[in-house]
Amino acid sequence: MKIIKITKLRLALVVPFILFLTSCADDKKDEKLSFPTLEVCSQQLLNSDSSFMCIDDETRNIQVNIKFASYSFALRDNAKKTLDELYAFLRLTKEQPFTIKGYASKTESALLKDSDHLITKQNIELSQARASSVKTYLVQKGLSPDNIKVEVMGYQDPVVTNDTQANRSVNQRVEITIKSQLVQQLDYLRKHFKHVNIDHYKRFFSNVYLMDKQSSEYVAQIYDSREKRQVLTSHFTIFVNQPFYADDGQIFTIASKPQPISEFNNDMKVFKLGEAKYNYVYKNITALTILNTNQEVKIGDYAIPTKMITPELPEQSFTMNKKITANVMEDVQNTTTLSSSFNNIIINKGKADGLVPGAEMFLYMPETRADGYPIPPKYLGYGFIYRLSDHYSIILIINSLQEISGEAMATTRI
Repeated sequence: MKIIKITKLRLALVVPFILFLTSCADDKKDEKLSFPTLEVCSQQLLNSDSSFMCIDDETRNIQVNIKFASYSFALRDNAKKTLDELYAFLRLTKEQPFTIKGYASKTESALLKDSDHLITKQNIELSQARASSVKTYLVQKGLSPDNIKVEVMGYQDPVVTNDTQANRSVNQRVEITIKSQLVQQLDYLRKHFKHVNIDHYKRFFSNVYLMDKQSSEYVAQIYDSREKRQVLTSHFTIFVNQPFYADDGQIFTIASKPQPISEFNNDMKVFKLGEAKYNYVYKNITALTILNTNQEVKIGDYAIPTKMITPELPEQSFTMNKKITANVMEDVQNTTTLSSSFNNIIINKGKADGLVPGAEMFLYMPETRADGYPIPPKYLGYGFIYRLSDHYSIILIINSLQEISGEAMATTRI
């Protein structure tokens, strides 16, 4: 990485990057974006020398911290990755004005005394260059320069003392704070929200199950029955075209043909038709006995070990430490009706994004605009995840203030 000397800063600052880059920004706006996963801001994270984006557990504000090498305003790879996440967050939550604060770390020597104001002047120039490089990068990505303000802080407000090189690397930074517009609704949430005993809500679980690459390898097709009937019912013995060496009596789910959820990945969903138990394997064929059916079962339907599509659930729902945000895709039955309390919805984030069974999800409408005026986001309700694949999850809605449509969002933290 090329390090630019402090004496070259003044020349670098006059280069008119932003006006040029704005003309290229529109081409970036249609790229496929995904909400970043946000850790809760910890003291260890705040004192690190790596760039990061986190959520303040008290204010619910998003904190962005971009770190730089000594005497440099060049963006490192980790800084660009963090700014890419910030860009995605701002684009998906409707862009809002914010301030970039540039900092430097004060370094004195026997030759340079701050009484000459030279160190102060150099720190101001370096802070300006760092803030400008961050603004330039975000404008190049597609943000409007009119929504970005720059403040030059010099060596004010150090995170830690500037007495060592390690500490100075923490202070060489740019800070951005994104205020959550849902904060005003937290009082209502705190009064009405509570963790729930998951067992009490299992009767509301849907008959739709999610499958990813791993679980799809365990799907087998029903090709015959001992009773030689096309339509199958309880107590029939059925045969599937894959060997399963399981414990006696292990439960299998009888399901419809797996259907893709999206063209972007291999995750699928199936509809539960009934249950069967394991009998034996003979010549690579597994025999099962049907225990019950909730819909017509016939030759050509499918069977899968229930444990492969039913995650173990905790006794009680819980709030995750990470902030993971997703889009509500549809009511789980894919109906045209809107969802409300005790309905089930699918969201477009799953295990690969860090979601886990039992995690609580808060539902809200993002900020919109009407006649040119912003309408702030609105809290809609909450639920918890009880089934998930690599890229999708099913949420049972516990409480909703109004019906939830496909335009709603779901997040682990507000």
